Amino acid sequence: MVKTLSAITAGRKARDPPVAARDPDGGYQLPPWPAAGAARTDVPAARAVVRLRTVQRLLVGFLDPVEDALYLTAGLRRLGFAASFHLGRELAPAIAPGGFHAWVQCGDAVVSTSLPVRDEYVPIYSSG
Repeated sequence: MVKTLSAITAGRKARDPPVAARDPDGGYQLPPWPAAGAARTDVPAARAVVRLRTVQRLLVGFLDPVEDALYLTAGLRRLGFAASFHLGRELAPAIAPGGFHAWVQCGDAVVSTSLPVRDEYVPIYSSG
């Protein structure tokens, strides 16, 4: 079980990577990720995401999909989950303008969005 105090602590620390990653010109310079824990099986990652999102809304409000995924990846890793950040480009249209989306996975499970990102986006970056 992810305890509330653990989620609050992880959420407070997870706020730093998205803020530190922002460049003044609008780009991102990703800092090193917190160490990923061994794959937790005692609690589903989705429950931890719900708790982290509650802390996120209280601390920083709503984030865009990229910063949300950065926040959740850092928070889940601090809680001991082997979370990975992914960025993908839409399959269609094949030529510009194609959109990009970011999401978080724990193993093979997408935990940050209900969009079918693995079916509709080509991964272009993964934190592994």
